[in-house]
Parts: sequence; C-alpha cells; structure tokens
Amino acid sequence: MAVDKQKVIARLKALFPKANLSQKRLDAIADKLAKKPADDADDTAIDAVINDFNDVMSIEGIAKDDDRTRTLEAEKQKAIDDARKKAGLDPEKKEEDKVELPDNTPDYVKAILGKMDSISTELETIKTGRVTETKKASATDQFNKSEILKRIPDSVKPNWINRIDVNSEVSFEDQIKGLETEYGELVQLSADNNQYAPAAGGGDPTDVKVDEAVVESMLNI
Repeated sequence: MAVDKQKVIARLKALFPKANLSQKRLDAIADKLAKKPADDADDTAIDAVINDFNDVMSIEGIAKDDDRTRTLEAEKQKAIDDARKKAGLDPEKKEEDKVELPDNTPDYVKAILGKMDSISTELETIKTGRVTETKKASATDQFNKSEILKRIPDSVKPNWINRIDVNSEVSFEDQIKGLETEYGELVQLSADNNQYAPAAGGGDPTDVKVDEAVVESMLNI
C-alpha cells in the first residue's frame, strides 16, 4: 500500500506553499507518508495523511528550522573560507580536506579551523533539539485535549506527559489512549479500595468520586 512519492510532494507544496522545504526534506517526508494511503488514493486522501502528520510535526515549523540550519551552515562556511583566505589557502577546497597550515598562520585562524568539527556538532545538536521540542509540544497539546487525562492532578501530570515517547513509531494518539485506559483502571482500583465503586454497569469509572490524595499517590509513577 503506497502512492507515488511525487504525488505526496505535489500535495505538500500545494498545502504549504510558504514552507521553504529543501528537496532533501521533501523527499524524506514523502518517503514516510507515501506508504500510508492506498495505491489509488486521490488528493483528498493524500491531504488527510499530510494533515495528520502536520498535527504531530508542524511542516512550516520544520521548514523554519531548516532555514535556520541553512543560515548557520552558510555562516560556518563563510568563516571557513575567510580563515582559509587569511591563511593563504585555497577557499574552494572542501573543508574535509586535510591541510597543512603555514608556520606564520595567526593563532586566531588556527583556532577557527580547529573548531569546525565542534561547530558541526553544535549545528546537529540544535537541529535535533528543535525537532524534539516540536514533538514534545505537540504531544503535550494532544495530552491536554484528553477529557479523561485532564482529571489527573497537576502535581503528577508532567510525569504522565513525559511517558509519551516522542520518538516512537506508535502515534501520540495511540499512546494517549493507552494512558487513558491506565488512568481509568487506577481510578477504578482506588474506588474499589475505598468502597466507592458503582454497581455493575453503573457508568464510567473515571466519573467515580474518590479520595484525590489516594488517586494522586497511585498516579505518581
């Protein structure tokens, strides 16, 4: 089950015309999403898959992060080129090329060239961190929309939000459904222990009035 990747890319551009996504990024997103619709999916079905993805990770947010990364990389390359020129080296050579600096190379030039690996690592860290922050924000937003999980005491709610694995292949929606089930079971258990349980078929266990301190102690995991 999959659609032509180019169809997904075309719909991405149509739905998010202001998102300055690189071809590499478009290919990566399309590779992931093309597997979800049926082979004969029309534009509406493809759009639904794209919008579901956008609910989890903002496509325009990804584009902005990529823009910032490209800007940092351009500044990094400019610093490399300037340093090479000042050291009397060919600025057109790739930065990966091992070069022997002249003996009279200024210390500050050596320092700039010596930190290139560190800059690359920092760029990757910034990029990864921003993606993770975006995922966490989306997970928190979906968690807070749950009518069931809203009842979790504020003192332990962060612990439950942190149980959502933002890097998991399991969707946020499915993970939150699992938390809802677990919460309902804990509340019912607390009700049973406190003899507040309703009669069989007596309604949603999350509606049972129980000792909040008891529930909080059970939830604080």
